[in-house]
Amino acid sequence: GGMELVQNTPDFKLAEYARRGFGELVAVSAIVLPMLLVSHWLIRKETRTAENLFRTLAGVQIALLFVIMASAVQRIVLLTGNLGYGMTTVRLYPLIFMTWLAIVFVLFAATVLRGARQHFAWAALWSAFFILGATHVFNPDEFIVRHNLALMREGREFDAPYNSNLSYDAIPVLVDSFADLNIEDQVTALRAIAWRNCRMKGEADLRSWNYSRSQVRSVLNNYDTILQSQTPVCYFDGD
Repeated sequence: GGMELVQNTPDFKLAEYARRGFGELVAVSAIVLPMLLVSHWLIRKETRTAENLFRTLAGVQIALLFVIMASAVQRIVLLTGNLGYGMTTVRLYPLIFMTWLAIVFVLFAATVLRGARQHFAWAALWSAFFILGATHVFNPDEFIVRHNLALMREGREFDAPYNSNLSYDAIPVLVDSFADLNIEDQVTALRAIAWRNCRMKGEADLRSWNYSRSQVRSVLNNYDTILQSQTPVCYFDGD
């Protein structure tokens, strides 16, 4: 139904519309995949007609599943787009999870339906590792801030408290776009970043080192005087 359904249905919010679409997709996937695997195990492999019929029906089932997946993605895009409320981690990770689900069903078609069932489980497992690695390289928090800043430039409201309290990956993007924020959001973001910078100075131990924090430290060195004005005293653990 899209945005018209949300607008024309009393007490039906866009967030609920998106959550319902994702829930429907997960429920259907949890039913369809085991059903197809069990059905493939039960059919008589020596009967060519039965196997061809199963491949046809399974292909149709997967195609219908992708229709539900497209609907779920469209709902989240509406929720996070210029008519919605912007991107957050709880909205981005379902999109990533749905991407993995799509890969799993493609792998099912490429292995089980082609007579290589023994390769499906390992392929699905390695695809999960691939998605995790790709998500790490993709840098979700940086993407979230970039997306929300782009919406802000189109006239949408910017949630400064949320965006400035994401991980260290988000801070360089926020700092680079600091001049685009209104005064109130600048103050909110500056205070949040100042306290993050204060806390980071107290995390000098090698065990707390990571690449994102080291990158942020080099970026914030240029703003040290301004940040110190927001946190005159830094309280470290044990002080």
